[in-house]
Amino acid sequence: MRDEFQQLFEAEYLYVCRSLRRLGVRDADTTDVAQELFLLVHRELPRYDRQRPLRPWLYAFVVRLAANHRKLRRHAYERGDEGLASATTGADDRDAVATRDLVLRALSALDDEKRTVLVLFDLEGFDAKEIAVMIGVPPNTVYSRLRLAREAFRATVGAPPAGGAR
Repeated sequence: MRDEFQQLFEAEYLYVCRSLRRLGVRDADTTDVAQELFLLVHRELPRYDRQRPLRPWLYAFVVRLAANHRKLRRHAYERGDEGLASATTGADDRDAVATRDLVLRALSALDDEKRTVLVLFDLEGFDAKEIAVMIGVPPNTVYSRLRLAREAFRATVGAPPAGGAR
């Protein structure tokens, strides 16, 4: 089992970190949350059904831990325990950083249900049926949340609606 976990960790670590950031975990906290996630994965790996795809199973951990992390950070912010500044490296291209920050702000403006569906569908490439199974809702609910999430995302970033001018 140790070799299996090691291979899983090496193959999926970057995917997990990227997914955590997309779901609102700050860059500075991503490594810690990913470490916590992989501890849970290690504990649950014996119960994982190897007949099922790995990433949806792994993504369920990502969604749960990202939501928990956002709640903890929100409570810390409300208590005044931390500032709003985000860390960026000097080597980053300013336009790329600004674009990434805009996208992350737009994603963080969505409620958890819409953000999860948008990230799973548009960024991770899962189809509506897969997402429905992952989050336990009917496919039509997935489509509804996706439509609402895209509308809210476009409104936040200032992009024109699909299929026409603003």
